[in-house]
Amino acid sequence: MSDAQIRHLSWADVMDEVNKLCERVTNNPTGVYGIPTGGAVVATLVAARLSLPLVETPDNPSTLVVDDLVDTGRTMSHVRPYGGMFTDALFRKPWSPATLCPNATETDAWLAFPWERDNGDPVDAVIRLIQHLGEDPTRDGLLDTPRRVTKAYRELTKGYRDDPAEILSKTFDVPHDQMIVVKRLPFVSLCEHHLLPFTGHATIGYISTDRVVGLSKLGRLVDAFANRLQVQERLTDEIADAIETHLRPLGVGVIVSANHSCMALRGVKKHGEMVTSAMRGVMRDREQARHELLTLHTTTV
Repeated sequence: MSDAQIRHLSWADVMDEVNKLCERVTNNPTGVYGIPTGGAVVATLVAARLSLPLVETPDNPSTLVVDDLVDTGRTMSHVRPYGGMFTDALFRKPWSPATLCPNATETDAWLAFPWERDNGDPVDAVIRLIQHLGEDPTRDGLLDTPRRVTKAYRELTKGYRDDPAEILSKTFDVPHDQMIVVKRLPFVSLCEHHLLPFTGHATIGYISTDRVVGLSKLGRLVDAFANRLQVQERLTDEIADAIETHLRPLGVGVIVSANHSCMALRGVKKHGEMVTSAMRGVMRDREQARHELLTLHTTTV
């Protein structure tokens, strides 16, 4: 994640949100509890602003429970055992439960709070995951693992920062009214259900109108969509849709074959190749064109 994708908050920004939160408090709480870890800082600031004591546990219905950010809402829900307890946060995500902190400032940016290290990178979440697995994240072999994991996931999801329109913007005036096929472009993607990799190949065929795109651009296009959290069906459609939208060919077909480690390594633990296809234009409407692509896809040279 680059600095351009992170919203760096100053202490002045935080105090502006703290003041907004305090103005929303109308139920006369008797104390303030902050959800660890960022909420503890917010609780200190809110308690000072409202002249209330900090409390160590959120088990009193008159306690004000605060956090820096509500995302999925799971943590806030766990510490909200009483219906009358007032909860609030500085920020919330657009997808956060509407019943939790509905008046918090909404943002879909990655926030870097001034008390966080490393520009708000999710290193601490990886540390907690390692601890959850029963390991010691401070031992020598795991000491740098959280940083390596976050770096690896940023690399594996770099497709979010690629623009398919830009990739396909450079074309060549080469009239060619026959099918153009690029076979078995390799890719690695992450299953969005388990964050485990699935690997495979994509075959792309299209019939141009009056312009063609450079060969390498089709490889880059596959990676632009594969390097995201994905399911294979959507990956196949997105590649075909991008070519149809930006190249406007007479037809385009995409065939994707992949092996999924989320099925092979866990659950049913079975190996099997999944094949998906997406046909647009004449590739969908004309059986002969579709048959030609399928034949070229399976033919070995």
